[in-house]
Amino acid sequence: MRQKLLVSIFVTFFSVSLFAQTDTWMTEYVVLDDAANGTGYQTSSVAAIGANRFVALVTEDPIGPTEPFIFNVDGNYLVGYWDADSVNGRVPSPIGGQQTSPLYQTGGQFTDWTSGLDQVTLAGAWQIASGGPNSFIYVANNDNDHNILVFELTGTGLVSTDYRMITGTENIFAIEVDDNGYVYVADFIGSDAKTDEIKIFKPIGAAGTTWGDAFVHNDAPVSTIDLPEGRYMGLTVSGDGTQVFVSKSDSYSILKAVGDPENGYTEDTIFERQLSESDTIGIGQRVTYLGLAYLNEPPSLYAAVDSFIYSGGSGGYRYGRLHRIDPEFGWVVDSVDIAEWNLIRTGDYSSGSGDGRAGGYTSVCDVDIDELSQAAFTQTYYGWAVEKWFYDGFLVGVEPVSNTVPENFHLKQNYPNPFNPSTTIEFDLQESAFVTLEIYNVVGQKVRTLVKEQLQPGTYKSLFDAQGLPSGNYFYKLTAGDFTATSQMSLTK
Repeated sequence: MRQKLLVSIFVTFFSVSLFAQTDTWMTEYVVLDDAANGTGYQTSSVAAIGANRFVALVTEDPIGPTEPFIFNVDGNYLVGYWDADSVNGRVPSPIGGQQTSPLYQTGGQFTDWTSGLDQVTLAGAWQIASGGPNSFIYVANNDNDHNILVFELTGTGLVSTDYRMITGTENIFAIEVDDNGYVYVADFIGSDAKTDEIKIFKPIGAAGTTWGDAFVHNDAPVSTIDLPEGRYMGLTVSGDGTQVFVSKSDSYSILKAVGDPENGYTEDTIFERQLSESDTIGIGQRVTYLGLAYLNEPPSLYAAVDSFIYSGGSGGYRYGRLHRIDPEFGWVVDSVDIAEWNLIRTGDYSSGSGDGRAGGYTSVCDVDIDELSQAAFTQTYYGWAVEKWFYDGFLVGVEPVSNTVPENFHLKQNYPNPFNPSTTIEFDLQESAFVTLEIYNVVGQKVRTLVKEQLQPGTYKSLFDAQGLPSGNYFYKLTAGDFTATSQMSLTK
């Protein structure tokens, strides 16, 4: 009777897609830093437009990691890659006024954005992004007008477009573009004296915009987001632009806003993600959240976790991780220990591997995701390289067990039960249906959504990982068309 009562008070709260981990992350390749395919110098950001097509941003090491030093660098350029691997794919890029390749370990190299007689040189740029219908490359630049500069990657080279946009007088750091082409850029410093730390600009080609208007490029943002006082070093959005995430790096946290570009955003108080005081590089220095990326399917937030431009085999190189985070509640679903990977592949923290599998010198500032392949691209700032990671398994919410058509719809008992920390839930579908599989606590609050998609007839299973949840009884509810069933399970820690 108690179970029926609890089931009856279930309420729809917030949806979340948290997906099963099956195996492990590993590198597919790393561009070799001291070879003809390398970036040439300290690599701060990467933006992917395909499985093996991406652009790297080189930002030379500043005197210090704070203003004004961080935006006064001795070299700042882009390097394009087309159909790349560890030793192939680098294409000519605009450096020093010509289409060329970077000189290795050579200061004073800069990329110029040009359009006719209009020219802007990269200055204090730390992050780039790709996105929109044309998959352009967007640079958060810190020239006098703090322009967003737009480039295009092709099979024959990285080239300037005619598009740029003035953002104002504030130093900008993080940038992102949603699937519709709206461009989001974040000020490096948030202040109570302003309310527009994140500015959102209409897409290139939208009516009334001046992205391509010679010597104009000065639209007002379509909307803005007010952020608390702090330092912001990462920004990403869901593909539809309804969720915005920003790294508040001085408080070791990630903030979230919900809404849309045209009507504005409000703070999401359900989402919460903050590193603990134990997250250090081993000598007492805290690490923090830096660059961010968003995977639409399955919905996942990715975050680079490291100290910012802090080198040393006994210090900064020993940390360096990539977190995969539930985008609704903020739980860490998975963690890639990049520093440990480098140690295993090379035997120490201060070396790269000659086989193109480890960048070494772990110093991860940014991450980007290729939606189709689900590959993650990171960079090693002091390893002068881009790293491509893949998941040796499936980032999925549900796996087929059998395509034999069952006689009935059926929700099976989870196994093992009790469990810690994960358990498997199987179910039968007699016919094609839109299926949801949801987890609730004993007071009727939904804590996870494991499955939310159209499925064909057959038998399926889904892994529920209860990491971050307290011990106790939980209920799992299957809805498939008109069929609904609920069962109970116990988490024992």
